[in-house]
Amino acid sequence: MTESLIRSALRQRVLAECTIQDTVDEFWVPRSNERADLVAIGSLLEGFEIKTDRDTLKRLPRQATAYGRVFDRCTAVVADRHVSGTAAIVPNWWGITVVSVNGSVEFVPLRNPQPNPTPDPETLVRLLWKDEVISALRCMGIEPGERTPRSALWQELLGVATQAELCQIVRRAILTRNPARARIPTRRFTKQSPAATGS
Repeated sequence: MTESLIRSALRQRVLAECTIQDTVDEFWVPRSNERADLVAIGSLLEGFEIKTDRDTLKRLPRQATAYGRVFDRCTAVVADRHVSGTAAIVPNWWGITVVSVNGSVEFVPLRNPQPNPTPDPETLVRLLWKDEVISALRCMGIEPGERTPRSALWQELLGVATQAELCQIVRRAILTRNPARARIPTRRFTKQSPAATGS
């Protein structure tokens, strides 16, 4: 039961939901060295972390902290042997789903994800590239300086956008950007659209 097999099946599963527009593999989380295995983008930004039989839970505490800064909901998709350990590590608002392979990949939800009570706007805004921040500010009636540093633009956007507006801006930016434009490899998201996955 490899991670790639599970992720492929999970992608098909989440793309079947009417609210999901696209998915991203290996999604980089700002202010951390963590990358979520799969992220679903739709009316929410949902993170999924996969732990197979071959994995350990050593990194899960760091991942839970990092993902809690940016995702609206999170779900740990784990092999049966990791259920109790995962429940002891992740916050109560995380979902937990057991994955197994019996001819096909099967998912059994044990706990449904709940809304993230404490997303961090300071981290979330860092998902935006400079041109995306400028575009967002212009849409809000603000004309930023082209030479203004990105960090200053982030702060300017945080000063005028509500949490709900910021979430919407980030989701829209991720859905419309060209991943090849990212200059840093860990930020080069691999988008997987329905067409790309053959569904």
